[in-house]
Amino acid sequence: MFMHSIERPKATVRGAQLHVAGASGVSGQLQVDVMNPNDFGVPLSGLDWQLSIGGVRAVTGTVSLSQTIPARGVVPITTTLSVATRDAIAVAQAIAGGARDYELDGTLHFATPVGELGVDVHYRGTVSPGGLFGSL
Repeated sequence: MFMHSIERPKATVRGAQLHVAGASGVSGQLQVDVMNPNDFGVPLSGLDWQLSIGGVRAVTGTVSLSQTIPARGVVPITTTLSVATRDAIAVAQAIAGGARDYELDGTLHFATPVGELGVDVHYRGTVSPGGLFGSL
């Protein structure tokens, strides 16, 4: 059926920020470069993500996406991360307690001709001196 095998897309996290606080929580952005090594476009359908502070899982979320990564192309993806007030308080408490290291883990979901394909992404850093609402 297929002349060539399907190669797994690759993703590189360029950055993550939490920057807006309000009554409903904190929002931020995740920037990822997605590379499709195949000779055909691959539809990106979503992202599951998890933020850990000081080694403890703090927040999880899911984002629906609808973008096709072109054949042999690289596309920068920027998506919003929403953190509910209750979870933002837990993150702030971890930071107030001295935690500075964080990890952002995620899985990008692609719809391929042979079914769904997940690609893991991982990003590590240290919370900036500006605190929770600065660049992670």
